[in-house]
Amino acid sequence: MPQIINIENDSPRLIGVHMIVGDGLCSNIYVVGNKRATIIDTGVGNRFNPVWPQLEQLGIGVLNVENVVLTHAHHDHAMGVFLILDRAKPRVYAHEADSRYIASSLGNSLVKVKEGDVIETEFWPLEVIWTPGHTEGGMCLYARDQRILFSGDTAFPDGYFGRFDGESGSLDDLIGSLRKLVKLRVEIMLPGHGVPVIQGAEENLKLALRNAELYD
Repeated sequence: MPQIINIENDSPRLIGVHMIVGDGLCSNIYVVGNKRATIIDTGVGNRFNPVWPQLEQLGIGVLNVENVVLTHAHHDHAMGVFLILDRAKPRVYAHEADSRYIASSLGNSLVKVKEGDVIETEFWPLEVIWTPGHTEGGMCLYARDQRILFSGDTAFPDGYFGRFDGESGSLDDLIGSLRKLVKLRVEIMLPGHGVPVIQGAEENLKLALRNAELYD
């Protein structure tokens, strides 16, 4: 059964942010805010990862889900959105290059975004950073003033990076994306899988770039 990890105790920058760790092959789910919640990635959406029980534990009801943001369209990150849409009516943001994989299923809920777009949350704006490589339309979300990066499957702790051997993946694109990320001021990295990096995320990103360049 998925667990709620209370990461807001780890840093004052994360007050109001919660993490749901899924069961099995399932992305991390991040919840920003409570009254007007923004959910970043939604997990695999199977019977082991039902999403709503954990949201309800956080005091988030049907009327409180304002936004869902998908860092990319892989099923372990995106399929849980349909469980959410069964009950709530949020806007669902996805990069325009990945949106074609799920557009027909999302209907009017879908909002296509691109590099530089801004998604407003209850607490602070999230800038869309287009990071192709894992998928063509992969993206990260950057809270600039808080120096928080939601890194999806582009970068992971300890210098790891996302696979690039999928249908729309590319090592060259991934290296380019990591070069973009290392230019940002990032203290906290909240990855699509694995544990958050609460301090020194910039060094993790630099190591991921070095490792990807060596792989090349």
